[in-house]
Amino acid sequence: MADFDFEQFKRDLLDGVGKTADAVSSAAKDAGADVRRFKEFNEVGRDLARSGAVTSHGGNLSESDGKSIWITRTGAQLGHLSPGDVLGVGWEPSERDAEASMELLVHRAIYHALDREAMVAGVAFGRKAIVHAHSRYATFRSMIGDAIRPADSEGIHVLGNEIAVLAPHKAVASEEVAQMMTDVIRRGARIAVVRAHGPFAVAESLEEAYRLVSCLEYSAELLTLFEMTGRPSA
Repeated sequence: MADFDFEQFKRDLLDGVGKTADAVSSAAKDAGADVRRFKEFNEVGRDLARSGAVTSHGGNLSESDGKSIWITRTGAQLGHLSPGDVLGVGWEPSERDAEASMELLVHRAIYHALDREAMVAGVAFGRKAIVHAHSRYATFRSMIGDAIRPADSEGIHVLGNEIAVLAPHKAVASEEVAQMMTDVIRRGARIAVVRAHGPFAVAESLEEAYRLVSCLEYSAELLTLFEMTGRPSA
């Protein structure tokens, strides 16, 4: 598959815009934001797919500015995203939600929790992003324990001493998971693993959220390798 032409994408967005300076300036600003956003979705989605952290059509990505949410379309291939696969939806539910990933309700609940957190702290929401992956070792370890406790130095430094495993009755597109992730945010954590379903990671950007997922997967694999040797991990 050929590399995506971001400059052509930007030119297409500006095509047909009115000729007034204000209109062109506003359109250019919006187009620039769209190009930046899609570039990050495209790159992180590709890296997730190449790393094996998602199946062919699994996982989802989103970003929010505290007013709107941009999320991957339901059924999108994260390794081969097109601009139409990144869908803008409202801060509150609407009919447009039907086109978005089934996990939108979890993403939205997380953003609302982050918004409340920012309001209490008296700071701006800024930009936030979420990566939901189906990474193999993290998912496996969620099926055999109630938490994942990194033993490697990078895992402890980046993730902390313990990552919670959430055990809802329904794992996919679940109001229960939405509430559980809200509780995770309230406790100050930024990543948790839904049992048999995979991690949700929250950060200031998709790249940073992907880093959390990647570090967790590395830690989970090391823990599994230690167990295969019959030796304790620490």
